[in-house]
Amino acid sequence: LVEPFVPHPQDTEYYININSVRDGDWILFTHEGGVDVGDVDAKAQKLLIPVDLAEYPSNEEIAATLLKNVPEGVHNVLVDFITRLYAV
Repeated sequence: LVEPFVPHPQDTEYYININSVRDGDWILFTHEGGVDVGDVDAKAQKLLIPVDLAEYPSNEEIAATLLKNVPEGVHNVLVDFITRLYAV
């Protein structure tokens, strides 16, 4: 991913990845993004999206599970982003 730099405070950088496994897809999210993201497996919040999308989590469950360390004021924007990213 290459994009123009936009000045911003470091505490507004987040990290997300999606890993496919036999039972579904793990979404890993951490409020500590940027160049020095570090050991994501150790510090990320994790949510398993099952293969059966009828069991897809609600927006509330996504926020409660993945966004514990993020200010509530940005939960709606991030849940929307996570949902759209997963849909791709």
